[in-house]
Amino acid sequence: MENKRLKIIIAAAAGYISLIIFSNLGSLRILNIAGLSVDGGALLYPFTFTMRDLLHKKTGAQITRFTIWLAAGINILLFAFVWMVGALPPDPTVGLQAEYSQVLAPGMRLVAASVVAMTIAELIDTVVYSAVRRKYGARKQWLRVILSNAISVPIDTAVFLLIAYSGMYEFSVLVGMFVSNLIIKYVVSLLSFGGVYLIKEDND
Repeated sequence: MENKRLKIIIAAAAGYISLIIFSNLGSLRILNIAGLSVDGGALLYPFTFTMRDLLHKKTGAQITRFTIWLAAGINILLFAFVWMVGALPPDPTVGLQAEYSQVLAPGMRLVAASVVAMTIAELIDTVVYSAVRRKYGARKQWLRVILSNAISVPIDTAVFLLIAYSGMYEFSVLVGMFVSNLIIKYVVSLLSFGGVYLIKEDND
């Protein structure tokens, strides 16, 4: 039983961190969906909410906060490595070398935006989730997810967009991206929050 619990914890933590990284890379591209500007990372990022909630359910707030900080550190290391590779001289016999830096160089600003927004929003989310959990115990697990996401998602989205894209796009584009991100994140949250019922809850 302990091995099963450990596997769930590792899978949730690894899934959370991996989805954060994939989302940051996806955010390098701005999409147009139904007339709204959407950063590509928004298509995947909402699934991190379910991973985080599963981790919180099995381990409590302390391990969840540690995982949030760990994800932030790994993202910084990722884009530091990307910057280092881009700064080194390319092989002139291989084509499309300049495009590497042109595409991934903006990632340094994105990772700063992601780390700040994610850390602030996720820590706030953890506080709300823990408060609802203490109040209702194992009951109303759906309420933890809905309330915590309802508060943290707008904060995460606003902070990320302001840091990542302010000055790069018109304000109207940022507003459109904010609205579209909220819609996508809330829809995915509603569709996926039932996943927290798939595993048994452990005590803090």
